[in-house]
Amino acid sequence: MLDIRLLNSLAKVWPDSEPDVLCSVSGGTMLKGERHNFQAAYRLTDKNQAGIGFRVESDLGEALSVRFVDNVPCDYTVPAGNEDVCEHPLPGLMPDILSPMPPVLWAYDKVWRSIWLTVDADRYEVSPGTHEIKVIFSDGEEQVLSYELKVFDYRLPELTLPVTNWFHSDGLCHFYKVEFASEEYWRIMENFAACAVKNGITLLLVPVFTPPLDTAQGGERLTTQLVEVKVNPDGSYGFGFELLKRYLDICRKAGVRYYEISHLFTQWGCRNAPKVIGTLPDGTKRRIFGWETDGTGPEYSAFLRAFLGALTPFLKDEGIFDKCYFHVSDEPDWSMKDQYSKGAALIREFVPKENIIDAMSDPRFYEEGLNKNPVAALTHIDSFIDLGIKETWGYYCCGQIRTSNRLVSTPSYRNRILGIQLFRYDIKGFLQWGFNFYNSFLSYESVDPFSSSTAHGWVPGGDPFVVYPGTGGEPWESIRLAVFAEALADYRALNALLDSGRAGSREDIVRLLGLDRFPFVDFKTSAAELIGIRDKVNELLAG
Repeated sequence: MLDIRLLNSLAKVWPDSEPDVLCSVSGGTMLKGERHNFQAAYRLTDKNQAGIGFRVESDLGEALSVRFVDNVPCDYTVPAGNEDVCEHPLPGLMPDILSPMPPVLWAYDKVWRSIWLTVDADRYEVSPGTHEIKVIFSDGEEQVLSYELKVFDYRLPELTLPVTNWFHSDGLCHFYKVEFASEEYWRIMENFAACAVKNGITLLLVPVFTPPLDTAQGGERLTTQLVEVKVNPDGSYGFGFELLKRYLDICRKAGVRYYEISHLFTQWGCRNAPKVIGTLPDGTKRRIFGWETDGTGPEYSAFLRAFLGALTPFLKDEGIFDKCYFHVSDEPDWSMKDQYSKGAALIREFVPKENIIDAMSDPRFYEEGLNKNPVAALTHIDSFIDLGIKETWGYYCCGQIRTSNRLVSTPSYRNRILGIQLFRYDIKGFLQWGFNFYNSFLSYESVDPFSSSTAHGWVPGGDPFVVYPGTGGEPWESIRLAVFAEALADYRALNALLDSGRAGSREDIVRLLGLDRFPFVDFKTSAAELIGIRDKVNELLAG
């Protein structure tokens, strides 16, 4: 005998726990231009194990897809003291991977599993009205559950907010064992870039030089440098942009809207230069800058001026210069103010200050004019908002546990809340460091993401990546990536409501929907509440 349930997309079906009854559903609503997700959970009640049948019936055709929710191991859920915001604080198997349906669907006694169903009204034309989706399980006898999806005759506008999850090419090369910039790399990179855009990533990291991120001092990550550097006999530099152009062309094909030029100085200040590989006059290639280089010294400064002097006209010729964001250094400490000031000033010789972004937790960098687009950690963002810094972006990572996050052990509503918060506070962009970071702490070694969700125990499970390297170079999305995309769809819907004038100003919408109850830190909500808010927005937009 099978026990089956229909659940919303914010339920996490833990193998050892009864599904949250408040996540049980019989239907939902959506707009055109987005994807709608729900789940079918199942377990056996009268035998140890059995292969079972599953199928769906609907009039949605290719717009309806079905994937299997597979589990991943997690040995580090959240830091001690944060168990109250963790849905499954103990180590174990966590539901996350959205993989193709297996050839045989197995069910077990007392073990819950689930199937993920998606209606794509973005890539496919879905007629407005109510669509019945029949979910049919069989274990000798068929059981049918019915899900009613109401599609409103209103298309969501595209997302224009800059949203980046750092795209790490070395992870693709390591896992698939391909050479950077080989034909197989380009094929795989295109698949992953398209997956990122499909899920709301509008700003993609462009490694003009190997990104100096999460790298041990004195160590190196795999070279993923897109710009060819030639050292001339007189000590001047020449630059080739053939690989960069191919990368940008793939980004454009995938639908990337903005381009994030990788950091031109090392992380946590500007002490050193990133790894730069150059071709010497004798034809040999070697590292010409790196950890041994003073980041703000005369030699590297001269190189950067030559490089930016060549790069900026290239980007203008490509028609994307005004869509590019440049990094100085990630999370500089105030003690590094002088170094950061020198690095930022050099870049501003070539790039408008409005096009320079950096993660930072100290608003003094903004107040002193050193950075006009601060990307504040959500745990520190209130200090930027309170100062009236309207250009503020936001980010979260392993240090933001009591804010919105997308860890494998925390409830999905903590992921979904982000769209509402971005709208409420009119945040200008969003960053997260790991779309596909498949390395360990400080990139000492590469990591198989299927066997470790924690970068070999470094960070809470799920923080380093939201996409899995599937078979054949195809990305497999995670529950967390799908829900992150839902959060961005909420943001789009709320902004569409604001632009329509049907519910008044931003402040009016916040009051009408009760969004003032959702600060960035220690908010209280539930899956049912967030989905209810979105259903109300859909009704208001549809008129």
